[in-house]
Amino acid sequence: MGFKEVMDAASGGDPHAQNAMGYIYFQGDGVQKDLEKALMWFRLSARQGDPEGQCNFGYMLTHALGANQDLEKGFKLYKCSAEQGYVRAYFNLAHMYSEGLGTEQDWNEALFWYTKAAEGGNLAAYYRIGVMKEEGRGIPADEKEAAKIYSECAEAGHPKARFRLGMMTFEGRGVKKDPNKAAKILAKAAEEGSREAMLQLGKMSLSGEGMVKSRNNALKWLNKAAARGVEEAMGIIEELKEESR
Repeated sequence: MGFKEVMDAASGGDPHAQNAMGYIYFQGDGVQKDLEKALMWFRLSARQGDPEGQCNFGYMLTHALGANQDLEKGFKLYKCSAEQGYVRAYFNLAHMYSEGLGTEQDWNEALFWYTKAAEGGNLAAYYRIGVMKEEGRGIPADEKEAAKIYSECAEAGHPKARFRLGMMTFEGRGVKKDPNKAAKILAKAAEEGSREAMLQLGKMSLSGEGMVKSRNNALKWLNKAAARGVEEAMGIIEELKEESR
């Protein structure tokens, strides 16, 4: 459907078309990007009970896009959407519960909704369950299970999960300590864009643990991390400069 057909359907009250119009203005797809118009269309869709429209309207309010921030209303919209089975709302609702945004912090509810989202194919939700298990957030810590989850997420291409798996392998938490294996895992995470992995590889190159000790290689990784705003990497680079003076 072209813009005119979608607009006609949306103006005629079709909630799916209204949600589609929201996306068009949110993304600036063939029109000038306009968050206020996006918000208007998402609101109209949400008012008719469309779960995707409810989730999108909730997102706009939660992130103060096109309107003042309203976490409580955003939470309620996510909940309505999730209760209708919309997977992305499962994840967003879980995040609200885990951070205490718009509602009281409730780790049990967070785990419940992250689990539903993961079962629905949301990789980020499965990763968050791993974090909860690694750090014991609201549930007993289980580093072995966390490492298993990170491994599965890493295989699916999740760089944050790969970084955490690399650190657990480097430190021997949940898996056998193996700095050499950790370096390979972290190198892959760095290739995928993990700035934390870049920092860790720089530090390992300086210490020689798991990697050949090399100031030049360390600087390569530290500069990559610093270019992405990692302050610790900037600090180490400055220290190395001082030492060489």
